[in-house]
Amino acid sequence: MYIRATVRKEKGLPILVELLRSNSDKVVRAVAIALRNLSIDRRNKDLIGSYAMRDLVSNLPSGQQRPAKNLEEDTVVAILNTTHEIVTDSSENARSLVQAQAIEKLVAINKTSQSSRETKAASHVLQTVWSYKELRNALHKEGWNKTHFQPAAAAPPKGSKSGGKPGYDDSTLPLMEKNQGQCRG
Repeated sequence: MYIRATVRKEKGLPILVELLRSNSDKVVRAVAIALRNLSIDRRNKDLIGSYAMRDLVSNLPSGQQRPAKNLEEDTVVAILNTTHEIVTDSSENARSLVQAQAIEKLVAINKTSQSSRETKAASHVLQTVWSYKELRNALHKEGWNKTHFQPAAAAPPKGSKSGGKPGYDDSTLPLMEKNQGQCRG
């Protein structure tokens, strides 16, 4: 708790937010993880939600197309997990996420990502945003409905044997992730 408050008081948050603009995958990943940790502190969460949301969202891929930085799966998952932490228990931060035009990217990741980890992380963020009833009117006005915020479960997970089609090689994913991905339904 002390370190989280000290980083804030010593004006470390703006420096971290600026580092989200780095072209280095490892830097962006480390900063996203640090921001997630720092956002456990309520005041930090509010500040990160206000000032870092656009930079976090700008690092997310749009559908099948990766951003210019071509971030690795672990980095995208770190960004999504940080975003989830920031919008959890904060409808104001969820509103900032919507205003940062993130829903389109999150829905695209949820529906089209080849990574079950990215899909799962994006799905968690979407479900959390949808849980704020006060945001639903604004979301409906932008053309979104409940189905956009639900886990992509219409098709069997990519790489599963039940699909009959060759999938991606998921041998590097932890067994827990593989098993969880196949339990979606």
